[in-house]
Amino acid sequence: MKGNSPAHAHDSDGNPAPRVSHTETAHALPRRDRKGETGQAPIPAGLPDFHDSLEFLRRHHHLSRESAAQHAGISTSYLNRLAQNRKLFPRRNVVTKLAHSYGLDPCQQRYLHELWEPSAHLPSADEMRHRLTSLGVPAHLDYLDTREVLAVYIDPLRTVLQGNQIFHRTVPGLADAGNNLALWIFTATARRIIDNYDDEARLAVTILRAALGRYRDLPRARHLFQTLCADPEFTRLWESTTLQVAYGRPSPAPIRLRTPDTDEPRTLNLEISEFTDCADVLVAYGIYTPPASAR
Repeated sequence: MKGNSPAHAHDSDGNPAPRVSHTETAHALPRRDRKGETGQAPIPAGLPDFHDSLEFLRRHHHLSRESAAQHAGISTSYLNRLAQNRKLFPRRNVVTKLAHSYGLDPCQQRYLHELWEPSAHLPSADEMRHRLTSLGVPAHLDYLDTREVLAVYIDPLRTVLQGNQIFHRTVPGLADAGNNLALWIFTATARRIIDNYDDEARLAVTILRAALGRYRDLPRARHLFQTLCADPEFTRLWESTTLQVAYGRPSPAPIRLRTPDTDEPRTLNLEISEFTDCADVLVAYGIYTPPASAR
């Protein structure tokens, strides 16, 4: 995340009011709304949005704006203006207060702050592929094939930039899914190959939510989201995991895959990290655990 504050409009009433006491934590939030402003929290439609997320959180906790403002230590009038004016953004410290008052975990706090910031830039896939080639990545991928190590380079939107032969054998039909892992995982092929499919699909959605929030104004991010929304399973998971976000796979988090050379699922141990030589690129390495029959 960038350290500088974005060039958002600020209201003079956004100055923080006196802090609430430390005893007023998220678990103590009132569950009833005196003004009838809460009801069931509506699921935000479309791509992630800062104002929609704030309203969802408030209603999810069954809070009136008056109560939400009190627990965050800001004025009710200012919170009302935030809800009514989508061009108005608070100062960073107000976002932090709201995140804490709603009891968000560290990933959710990061996500809310990224929604508050301007949408980030992401180079095109072709630009990143060219950069990887200039760094000698294809030769490195060929070497890893000889060591039986799966390797793939992807961008934050899960577009595959370069991968070795082991990787491409592991994800058949990837080209038909636009060389995008987020699209591939919702194909019939992925459902057949991935043994722990439900867990993997859910994780894929929470990881993608973070990326879509960060790059929400990018045309290809919007196109990716629109394409995914045509899949009922993606839509179900997207709507049932509102504000659940992940910034990578937990470790360890093996994935169990059915491969053509064995009748039983094989465990692929993955390690994913940022590729320091090329901004906005992630690299994943994977090693299969030998099947039980071969041990």
